[in-house]
Amino acid sequence: MITGNLEYVMSSFPHLYFQDSDEERLRMFSILRKYAGPSGEEKSIIAILDEEAGKYLTSRESRTLQQITLEDIHMEIFQRSNNKVLSAFSAYVHRLKRNIEQLRISRKKRVETTMAKKQPLPFTPGTPLEEEIQILKMQWEKLDGLSIGHYTDFGALIIYKLRLLLLLRWWGFDQKKGFDNFLDITKKD
Repeated sequence: MITGNLEYVMSSFPHLYFQDSDEERLRMFSILRKYAGPSGEEKSIIAILDEEAGKYLTSRESRTLQQITLEDIHMEIFQRSNNKVLSAFSAYVHRLKRNIEQLRISRKKRVETTMAKKQPLPFTPGTPLEEEIQILKMQWEKLDGLSIGHYTDFGALIIYKLRLLLLLRWWGFDQKKGFDNFLDITKKD
């Protein structure tokens, strides 16, 4: 356990980069694992972050931090948050999900996008994996914009956790398993 205040803890967390390499994973995991201490208890990286940062937060902030997940970040409770970083990112992800839905509908109907028609998402068509990584990158870039002026406050901590969640999602992709799922889904039609 490292002692200090939120400013110290924030500055001691590893800097996160939007990249996928063995070296980057090892660097990030090894630094965050040091927070878990020698207890031998296996904790997730997110649990370690929540626990360590929670020591320097109010109980309300700690609960809010623990509730943040990529699966739920678009929900109205986060959109109405008093924290401007959290509410702005939540609203962004909500709009992003709606745009993805529109894109899927247009693809299903085989509607051609033209220069006159606005494309729902500004990315290059590719494989589902490539497109998912582009969506993660768009979210990362939104967090970059929201991080201006937030360096060691609760907003910065929220941004850090969301970036960490984005990386963990990306790093958890398994191409073979994804392709097998794709084959299973297309066989059912």
